Amino acid sequence: MAVSDDINLLQQLDFFKVFPEDALRMILFAAERRKLAEGEKLFSKGSPSTGGYVVESGLIVLSDDADHVDLERLERGALIGEIALLASGERPVTAVARMDTQVIVLPRALMHRFLSEYPHLAKALADQITVRSQVLYQALQSLESSVLV
Repeated sequence: MAVSDDINLLQQLDFFKVFPEDALRMILFAAERRKLAEGEKLFSKGSPSTGGYVVESGLIVLSDDADHVDLERLERGALIGEIALLASGERPVTAVARMDTQVIVLPRALMHRFLSEYPHLAKALADQITVRSQVLYQALQSLESSVLV
């Protein structure tokens, strides 16, 4: 896949909307690609999160290991592990390729290094996350109000 296609893919994701094209190009240059065969695990529930992934092609299914129920199906353009791009923790679900799949691997260390070198982008990202969090909070309040009525 061409770099311009990958840049377009990232530009569609809320997380990367604050990044100019040249910044996305630098991130993609440093990122890795990983190919997964059908049935191969991307990661397991409880494993340490080390960053995020963007589905470039194929299909990833997220499931809870306990009941093996598909919680979400993620195709081209999906960002997996958005929080893991910035903060450490454990994976809350297992991710498995349901067909031959390719992902862009975005290690947290890469994002930290990039944001420390471009503090104005870190500030823009923080502002964007704040706005998105406020919208989510308002939606949850609205849902709570409708459930309690």
